[in-house]
Amino acid sequence: MNRIVVITGSTRGIGFSTAAEFLKSGDQVVIFCRHRVHVAKAINQLAGFGRRQNILGLVGDVRNERDVKRIVAQSLKHFGRIDIFINNAGIAAYKELEKMTQKEWEDTLDTNLKGCFFFMRRVVPVMKQRGSGVIINISSGLGVSGEANFSAYCASKFGVIGLTQSVADETADTGLRIYALLPGAVNTKLNWDLGLGMKPSELLSPEHVAKRIFELAKGKRRSGQSVTVYS
Repeated sequence: MNRIVVITGSTRGIGFSTAAEFLKSGDQVVIFCRHRVHVAKAINQLAGFGRRQNILGLVGDVRNERDVKRIVAQSLKHFGRIDIFINNAGIAAYKELEKMTQKEWEDTLDTNLKGCFFFMRRVVPVMKQRGSGVIINISSGLGVSGEANFSAYCASKFGVIGLTQSVADETADTGLRIYALLPGAVNTKLNWDLGLGMKPSELLSPEHVAKRIFELAKGKRRSGQSVTVYS
């Protein structure tokens, strides 16, 4: 399809599977995370799903505004435009509120919510200038229903939905489509690192979520919608 797709947190899990899904359709993809070695490994793996020249691998931290500015600039310089932007990078802390450190709280909010803000602030004007574009922010089922020991994660994911709806309203007449995707628990390293003891059969596959992202990126739904993925 030859669309330009930028995906945060895309060297594993949902982000990696989403990059693979777009590459299979002939789209061009920008992937990145904080670790150069992970980016290099992901590029080699993703080359099996599409043409190597359709992949741009960058290194950066969504919490760092300078990195965000650089990643957007490099993506535009390399591919000329951004058609689809997916805010996927995320972390979680599983702790009672009284045991959570300030650093754990800030890291979760900064990665999951402030990172979305930083990128949307850079990408929205670029898309508005062209009169088109799709932004998909990955929230969670825990973005609409709080759960014990997930206070920071829930706060960040509730915030992602509010941010999505607000910016969708601001850009209602510009040709942009902005969505929030709300998956249930997914079979990823993030989930297993929390040690919740869930069985793989109880979890969504990253590939399944990626297919839903791919469909949502067609921009056929009304902007501002939240789309759940539970099966």
